[in-house]
Amino acid sequence: MNLLELRYFRTAAKLENFSKTAEHHLIPQSAVSITIKKLEQELGCSLFDRSGKSIRLNDNGRRFLETVDHALSILDEGINALREPQVKGIGINIQSGIHFMTYLVPDFEKQNPGIRIFFLQGYSANQKEADFTFFQLPIDDDKYEHVFLMDDEIMAAVPKKHPLASKKILDLSLLTSEHFIAYDPGNRLRIFTDSLCREAGFEPVIAFETGDMKSLRSMIEAGLGISLVPSASWRQSLSGHARLIPLKSHPMRTLVLAYPKGKVLSPEEELFLDYTCKWFHNLTGKDGEQ
Repeated sequence: MNLLELRYFRTAAKLENFSKTAEHHLIPQSAVSITIKKLEQELGCSLFDRSGKSIRLNDNGRRFLETVDHALSILDEGINALREPQVKGIGINIQSGIHFMTYLVPDFEKQNPGIRIFFLQGYSANQKEADFTFFQLPIDDDKYEHVFLMDDEIMAAVPKKHPLASKKILDLSLLTSEHFIAYDPGNRLRIFTDSLCREAGFEPVIAFETGDMKSLRSMIEAGLGISLVPSASWRQSLSGHARLIPLKSHPMRTLVLAYPKGKVLSPEEELFLDYTCKWFHNLTGKDGEQ
C-alpha cells in the first residue's frame, strides 16, 4: 500500500461514498473501488460493509481509520512545515452538517488552490485544535466565537408507500406509534429530534440507529421506519423512494461556523470564513432560510 491509497481510504471512510470520494480526488470511481479492494486484500479483511451500491465503514475499517488518521496527520504536519509559505492549511472539525462538506470543501479548494483544507476528526481532532468547527446550536459561548450559516428545517422523512406519504403537513404528535430510524445516541441532531418528540408528548420508538445520513436514508427508503431529518441536508441527494413532509411547528436546527474565542484569524482563515458564509447564503437563497 502507498500514501495515496491511504488518502483515498481515509476520504472514503469519512464520506462512505466511493462516487464522492472520486469527485474529491478528481479520479474515476473505478480507481477508488480498485484501491479499496487492494487494501482489503493486503490487510486480509473487509473495511466496508457493502449493500448494493451503498457502503458503510465496519469495525475493521474504523480501527484502520484511526491508525491511518494518526499516520497521515503526522505526515501532513511534516509536509506543511516544509512547504513554501504560499501554500496554507486550514483544519476543520465537523460536529454537524457533514453532508455539506462534500460540496463546500472542493468548491473552496478549486477557487483557492493555494489553501488546503484538512479534516481533523478522530485522533487528529484530539491532538490539535481545529481552526474552525461546524456546529449545531447550542455551543459553548465561553469557548467559541461563531457566525450563523443557516436554519435547516426539520421535516419527517417517510417511505413513499407509507400511509402518511400523501400528507402535505404533519402534526408531530401523530407519529407517536411510528418506528423511527435515528442517529446514534449522543449525536447533536438525535438529541434535538428526541427533544422535539418529548415536547409533542411522546418518547420515540427507535427501530434502528445509525451514524450517517446515507444509511438512515437507505433504511427509510426500504420501508423500515421514518425519521426526523434536516431538510436542506436531505435534499442534497435526490430520493425517489421517500418523501419529506413539513411539520406544523416548523422546527429548525441552526448551523454555525465556530472558531476558538480570542483567536486572531489569518488572511486565509478570513477568506474561508467569508467564503463559507456566502456559500451557505447561496445554498439557502436568502439570509440562511430554506
